[in-house]
Amino acid sequence: MEEHLVSIGMIKLDTISLSDVNKSDKVFLNGQWVGVCSDSAEFVSKLRSMRRSKIINPQVEIKRDRHQREVRIFSDLGRILRPLLIVENLEKIQAPQASECFSFQSLMDQEIVELIGAEEEEDIQSAWGIKYLFSEEAGKPIPKYSHLEFDQSFLLGLSCGLIPFANHNFAKRVQYQAEKHSQQAIGYSTTNPNIRVDTLSHQMYYPQKPLFKTFLADCLGHPEFFNGQNAIVAVNVHHGYNQEDSIVMNKASLQRGMFRTEHHRTYKTEVDGEEPSKRLKTKDRVSFGKIESKIGRVDCLDDDGLPFVRTSLQSGDILIGKVSESGKDFSIKLKHTEKGYVQKVVLSSNDNDKNFAFVTLRQVRSPCLGDKFSSMHGQKGVVGFLESQENFPFTHQGIVPDIVINPHAFPTRQTPGQLLEAALGKGIALDGNIRYATPFTTASVEDITEQLHKAGFARWGSERVLNGCTGEMVESLIFIGPTFYQRLNHMAEDKVKYRNTGPVHPLTRQPVADRKRFGGVKVGEMERDCLLAHGAAANIHERLFTLSDSSHMHICRTCKSVANVTMRLLSDRKKVRGPYCAFCESSENIMRANVPYGAKLLYQELFSMGICLKFETEVC
Repeated sequence: MEEHLVSIGMIKLDTISLSDVNKSDKVFLNGQWVGVCSDSAEFVSKLRSMRRSKIINPQVEIKRDRHQREVRIFSDLGRILRPLLIVENLEKIQAPQASECFSFQSLMDQEIVELIGAEEEEDIQSAWGIKYLFSEEAGKPIPKYSHLEFDQSFLLGLSCGLIPFANHNFAKRVQYQAEKHSQQAIGYSTTNPNIRVDTLSHQMYYPQKPLFKTFLADCLGHPEFFNGQNAIVAVNVHHGYNQEDSIVMNKASLQRGMFRTEHHRTYKTEVDGEEPSKRLKTKDRVSFGKIESKIGRVDCLDDDGLPFVRTSLQSGDILIGKVSESGKDFSIKLKHTEKGYVQKVVLSSNDNDKNFAFVTLRQVRSPCLGDKFSSMHGQKGVVGFLESQENFPFTHQGIVPDIVINPHAFPTRQTPGQLLEAALGKGIALDGNIRYATPFTTASVEDITEQLHKAGFARWGSERVLNGCTGEMVESLIFIGPTFYQRLNHMAEDKVKYRNTGPVHPLTRQPVADRKRFGGVKVGEMERDCLLAHGAAANIHERLFTLSDSSHMHICRTCKSVANVTMRLLSDRKKVRGPYCAFCESSENIMRANVPYGAKLLYQELFSMGICLKFETEVC
């Protein structure tokens, strides 16, 4: 690389005097000062010509800093580059033959396209579209553009470019969809769906393509990137069940299979392996088989210790039977909340010649209360109510909404793009021709409203509806139209947690934290403050004491110290067990106090360090 730089006018540092260095511009290669040049503008122009003609790598980034008098050149890894059209070379485009089309590489070979990095982008002047090269504002000359965008939506990333009317939405909501909801949405595995063994995965039964298209989606060419379904969405208040972020869904639509998904969980174990033995500190050979186990049921296992395909397994069943030579049971058991049908049993090996067995369980899940959904505009919400179809409002055409969302979701979140999507989707459904909803280059709002007006609807997509409960016409107009909705992987079945009493930690005697082990629901300091503000004293006492770590301790009212329960010998040689104060050497005037075990443990640990606490007591 340095030889090319020297050939176009760079002087190396070891061949220039110190006095001439300050008169020239510095040249840096990957952050290292390698030389100087007298005319940085001509030097950069020649270097870019070499990049376009492929004398140097097309991915080299060239930055000219006029203020610092530096030329920074980058050829290292990990840089973000984006393609732009070169305006001065647009006339060189040669039409392809009839049977061919333009390829990205052919445009780079013709010097029509070049890759621009983040720093070099500051030195160029890029036009948003072809019309900006010729449009002249009143009293202002046409700017001299050096580069041209392929499309305005290419300013966005891959996930953002798939969002319809993203330029109409609040940026935070576009970011929600691009970064979070697009990853959490449930679709279908596009690669090896029948043999892949992910630890946890979801698959949708009937994924659909959106009614609209975007320019970036056409470039990808794979409809599998969309994870969701087209639902008829009404913006309305429905009996108060869709307040805040909650939504009301049509129970009949769900029964017909809408948003129905499969939940797959895979369990893995090593075959022909060894397990450590605690007693002998050696490794026992483990054998697979259907052997009676004390920790669970083995009714569904085959003779090889693996379950039959399509077998129904419930919590407490043995999934994989393994027993060591010493008799220790290493079987894998389904924990609490784990159940399903055996989808597949796969035997595989890795590069280290280790053999593994994979068992995948399948659960069919229809949407229920508490499941999370989202549109492509960051309008997330959970199911608040499943309503019967006959109770929903319906149009004069008999169309009943699948989802009802609250009107207050739009003013605060500033997502009019969803309304435009619904209006455009209604026109597409009536016309039958898919239209584009690409950010920045879509049809205007006037075009969408005119399309609805020609189809016989109100210009803004609102319709008269009839009340499903009374049969009367609703006074207000209801906005209704098809919207692409996604089911996210946050489901109530995975998060619901309930407990009265159960397993506790052996040290603190407080409930364990794991949900699969019947763990407790954590009530922290902020929850306690909230309950105190509501005056729920009895609830706090139950949560933090009765159902947590209720215990008691004996306190001597004479010396205010803790009296221990001991076995002592009386004067008549009888043994008695009870509270006894070692400080007063008496068992009189001792009372029992109910305290959390955590407080008792704290006292014992402080006492072991030589700190003795005194307790003031009152009789309740």
